[in-house]
Amino acid sequence: MIAEALASYANATARVFEDRAQSVGASEVGQCGRQVFWLKNEDDPAHSAPRDSDYEDTWGARTRGSIFETHFWEPALRQRFGDNLLYAGANQRTLTSEFLSATPDGLLIELPRDALASLGITDIGSDHSLLVECKTADPRAAFDAVKPEHAFQAQCQLGLVRELTKHRPDYALISYSDASFWNEGREFAVKFNEAVFINAKARARRIMTATAAEELPPEGWIAGGRECRYCPFTRACGRQRHAVPGQTDSKPDPQFIAEIADLARAAKQQESESDAANTKLRQLQHEIRERLRSHGLRRIEGDGVAVTWGSVKGRQSFDMKGIRQAAAAAGIDLTRFETVGDPTDRLVIRLTATTP
Repeated sequence: MIAEALASYANATARVFEDRAQSVGASEVGQCGRQVFWLKNEDDPAHSAPRDSDYEDTWGARTRGSIFETHFWEPALRQRFGDNLLYAGANQRTLTSEFLSATPDGLLIELPRDALASLGITDIGSDHSLLVECKTADPRAAFDAVKPEHAFQAQCQLGLVRELTKHRPDYALISYSDASFWNEGREFAVKFNEAVFINAKARARRIMTATAAEELPPEGWIAGGRECRYCPFTRACGRQRHAVPGQTDSKPDPQFIAEIADLARAAKQQESESDAANTKLRQLQHEIRERLRSHGLRRIEGDGVAVTWGSVKGRQSFDMKGIRQAAAAAGIDLTRFETVGDPTDRLVIRLTATTP
C-alpha cells in the first residue's frame, strides 16, 4: 500500500524538462544510440517500437538525486557562494545547440584560479568559472574515477555553456555523494575537450536525423549488454538483430565477398586475442588469490590499489528434471506452462584458407 503511494507520488512530482523530444540531452547522448532513437520517437507511429511488456521504469535513483540536489546540494552551494552560483535551482537553464541540449546543475564564477588545487589542478583558467554537477551514488559503487558517461555529459555541458553564454569554463567538477552517508563522497575534475564536444554534437545529429533504428548500431549490446538491462526496447532490438534474410539466388560480386572476408578475418583475429586476454586475466586473478591465501588475507589496500576477496552466495536454481518427474507422478501437465522465447540467430565464421 505504501509502496504504491510512494511510486504514484514520485511519478506525479517528477521534474519535467523542456521538450527533449527535439534534442538529445547531455545525459542521453552517451547512451546506446538505438535506445535513444526509440525514446525520442515513442509518439511517432512510423518509427516507434513497443516497450518490453515486463519493463519497469524505476524511479528510485532519479528521485533520490533530485531530492538531494534540490533540498541539500543547491542550498549548500547557495549559502557558500551566494550570487556567484549561476544556473542552479530555480535559475537552471536548458541550453540547446542544433540537436544537443543540456541542463547543467550550476556554474560557479569569480573563483580563484587555484580553486581546484586540492585535486592537483593549479589553474582553472582565466574565466575564473567552474561548471558543477551533482551526483548521488550507491555506497557499494567504487569511487575510483569519474564514470565515463558522466565525463561525457560534462563535456557536453561545458561546450554548450561556452558556446551559448558569455562564460568560458575550462573545467567541470563532478561531485559524487554517498547516497547513505552524505558526508562521504569524491570529487573529480573534467577538463574541456573541444573534439569530444564536437563529436557529441555530431552523435546527437546522427540520432535525431536517423530515419530508422536500424541505421544506428545496437551499442548497448555491442558493449556487452550491461546497458540493455535498463533498456525498455530489448525485445524490439533483439528482433532486429536476429532477423536473418532469405538467401537470394544471385551471386554476390567479388568486391562484396572481399569486404565480408576482411571483416570475418578481423573478427577471428579479435576472437583469438580475446581468448588469449581472458586466459591471461584468469591467470593473474588466480595468482592474486593464491598470494592472498598464502598470507591469510582477504583485503589489501596500498600503492594506489584496493583488492577485496570474498565469498559469493550461490544462486538459487531448480532441478527441472526432478520437477518434471514429480509433476508427471502427480498427473500435472507442465506443457500448459511452457513458453517459447523470441527467435535468435547464430553467426558462424570459419577460415577456409590462409590469407595470401
